[in-house]
Amino acid sequence: MTDTLQDALMDVRRAYRLLASYQQRMFELLSFVREHLGAEDYYQSHVHPLPQGIKGLGKQENSGMRYLPFYDLSAIWLKHKNQDAPWDNHLPGDMMFGAWVRSDTGFDKHSGLFDNQPVEQTQSVLVLSVVVCDQPMATPCNWYGKIWNGMDYPQDGEVNATDVPGYRCYAQSIALEQLSDRSAIETALADWCARASHKLNTPIGQISRREGGA
Repeated sequence: MTDTLQDALMDVRRAYRLLASYQQRMFELLSFVREHLGAEDYYQSHVHPLPQGIKGLGKQENSGMRYLPFYDLSAIWLKHKNQDAPWDNHLPGDMMFGAWVRSDTGFDKHSGLFDNQPVEQTQSVLVLSVVVCDQPMATPCNWYGKIWNGMDYPQDGEVNATDVPGYRCYAQSIALEQLSDRSAIETALADWCARASHKLNTPIGQISRREGGA
């Protein structure tokens, strides 16, 4: 084994440990954000769901990415009025939050490809969004199937009120480097909630701060 290969494999071992630590931190961050918003777990969206088997993966160019199911993960949460089956039965004022962990803004999840920007010029961001139900669709109307999949993200800091009648979406990116500790996270969330509330003319995330660490 050459020194070059030994060094490369050492980098791989370091990368696995770093990746595990990073993803653990991201799961903790997502849990804290969800609790701060007063929402509950609902669903998740993967760019690359984990394959059910390894047959044929050696002949696919994206096999390496398919074994990174956390990559570009979106956590989806609901806030409702405790009605039965809130995922299919919406009431005015119900909300669906999305937390899209864009670990590298140079990656396009639609094409599954990286652009030509070096990593020094891309960012790691949390794209936090909320969809507000103003006029519910006829039931059953699945939040994920009909609303999440039916709406595009608006421009950063703007509102999409056209894709699905009766529902409005606000989204804004937060640089992960700004979320270094609990105080920084709470400050960023307070700013996001204030901007979302203003743009949607609806109170978003107006709950008291909770005890405990991020």
